[in-house]
Amino acid sequence: LDVDGKPMLEDRWSVKPDFWRAPTDNDYGAGLQNRFRAWKDPEMKLKSIECTEVEAAKQVKAVYDMPRLEATLTMTYTLNVKGELIVNESLDVNEEAKHKPHLMRFGMQWVMPKSYSIVNYYGMGPGENYIDRNNATRLDVYTQKVSEQYWGYVRPQESGKKTQVRYWRMLDANGCGLQFSAMGEMECSALPYLAEDLDDGPRKEAQHSHSGDLIERNFTVVKLAARQMGMGCVNSWGAWPRGEYQVPYKDYQFTYMVSPITK
Repeated sequence: LDVDGKPMLEDRWSVKPDFWRAPTDNDYGAGLQNRFRAWKDPEMKLKSIECTEVEAAKQVKAVYDMPRLEATLTMTYTLNVKGELIVNESLDVNEEAKHKPHLMRFGMQWVMPKSYSIVNYYGMGPGENYIDRNNATRLDVYTQKVSEQYWGYVRPQESGKKTQVRYWRMLDANGCGLQFSAMGEMECSALPYLAEDLDDGPRKEAQHSHSGDLIERNFTVVKLAARQMGMGCVNSWGAWPRGEYQVPYKDYQFTYMVSPITK
């Protein structure tokens, strides 16, 4: 995806569906990193792909089978004559499935060049916030640096999320880049790390990792989500987030628009 001849995506990194987050201390306390692990890197088998014309737009539709999760994922990308890309992610699950693990997140990941290091958004802030931990934040327009997004927890984990986002812009020093606009609200983050950089695996005690040892990637990782599971925060030794803040095994839809920002 190029705008005015400049690549918006980091070379060799594709846009991809995203169902996982780096487990938090609360997640580890409740064992959720293992209970929900089927969503970390699920098998996806391409069943069909087609490109069609929809009025003056081009549309690509790809359907994937997720056999271990007994689910089907349909990705639809519609590019119009204005250069706007409408993305729809649709998950259909089997209500009769034997195993129904919750999702950590339902969304997508974009990996952009490191030069897109400025975040401008309309949503809750200015600090990181989650669906069950955002009462201390305000709905406003904020401009921040990607380098400011990660909160220095002692141990690496999920960080930097913003909720109730209406639009999320990734900009370079010239104010050019991409705007992601929600069809409703969404949750977003931008970090110089992949989730795998912040994930200590099945047992955090086995890693002894520290946030101070993290090495920034040479690109910017943008996470967009229709919904992410809450933090819990009742306690850190077994409590799950309350029911209304979970992401249970069921059908989901996520639609957003990607627009170029040029000078």
